[in-house]
Amino acid sequence: MAKPARNPNTQYLWPTPILTKKFGQHQGVNRELLDLFYAHRKKHEKQKRPIYASRDDLYKIYREHSALNKLIKFIMDSVFEVASAVNGKYWQQGQNIDVEITGIWFQMSNQFGFHETHIHGNCSWSGVYYVQTGECSHSLDDKKNSLLNGITRFYGPYMEAIGGGHADFGNLYLEEDTSWDSYPEDGALVVFPSHIKHMAYPYSGEKDRVVVSFHAQVNSDVDLTYNYEFS
Repeated sequence: MAKPARNPNTQYLWPTPILTKKFGQHQGVNRELLDLFYAHRKKHEKQKRPIYASRDDLYKIYREHSALNKLIKFIMDSVFEVASAVNGKYWQQGQNIDVEITGIWFQMSNQFGFHETHIHGNCSWSGVYYVQTGECSHSLDDKKNSLLNGITRFYGPYMEAIGGGHADFGNLYLEEDTSWDSYPEDGALVVFPSHIKHMAYPYSGEKDRVVVSFHAQVNSDVDLTYNYEFS
């Protein structure tokens, strides 16, 4: 059956902007970050577990660390890129826009450690940067023990509608776009709206899965005001 043409009387609303890009300096930067992170873990970990996560103040602890500063600049530039793409028409000409990283931390996982579905608060954008992906799945067919390994899954708003809800042939489209999978790649960055639900799949491999996560706010020298009119 041929795919039906898009009906001009039907609107498709509420797209979700997600930016994905590769860090050109990732090879050298990632090596230095791994040295830093493993030294940090050795110093601070009190009990060996499948997942280790640092506190979210790495930028304060390691202010002078060259590789971390390079990564933070890449993250800030990327947040500005996606934020300006979707908000540019709302920003005033000549106003100063400032991207602030309000939290940044690293996570290491193995032995089928995972991170359950969650969102990030007190920020407009969040992201994950893949430092070391080890044996993570790189495609839908690349599985370990019949499961996808260490991917990051993002859930769309339709997930709320089909979770235990009624399905018939009139709303099958809801099942097509319930989620999007990010297949980890060394040096890849994913920036997403902080309200998007997401999770890290269980991971197991010879090398640890190592990622950097962050919170970002976008501020300006212009006061932000809200219109509370119901119109």
